[in-house]
Amino acid sequence: MKSFSSSQKAIGFAAAITPGETVDAYGVAKVVASGNPEFEKDDLVVGLITWGEYSVLKEGSMFRKLDPLEFPLSYQVGILGFSGLTAYGGFFEVCKPKKGEKVFVLQLLDQLGIWSDRNKEKVALLKEKLGFDDAFNYKEESDLKSTLKK
Repeated sequence: MKSFSSSQKAIGFAAAITPGETVDAYGVAKVVASGNPEFEKDDLVVGLITWGEYSVLKEGSMFRKLDPLEFPLSYQVGILGFSGLTAYGGFFEVCKPKKGEKVFVLQLLDQLGIWSDRNKEKVALLKEKLGFDDAFNYKEESDLKSTLKK
């Protein structure tokens, strides 16, 4: 949401937040009434909505109907939303990984079962209670490269 802050310059597709005005953001909503035959009461939609108890989505607005059984709703605004698309594009279009390379992602749960944090208690919890293959305190490591090779 930082790009929406009134203290920041507005980006091309979103205006800055003005105190007292409504806030638009990417989110999930439930249809309570619709004049559009493509949407029925209780359908779920994801897209640019106004924060509030109710939001009016006009035809041509940026939203789409969801299949609630396809993925958990939180994925729609996370990994399948703008954040996920940004991460995907950054990883594959900028990093251009090659087969066999190892990738370390700071502060993101991954399939390898390795995690880093700056909190000793959380590192112990991850290894001892949650069953991570490994975890380490990145603030205490002087050579991150050799730590990751372990």
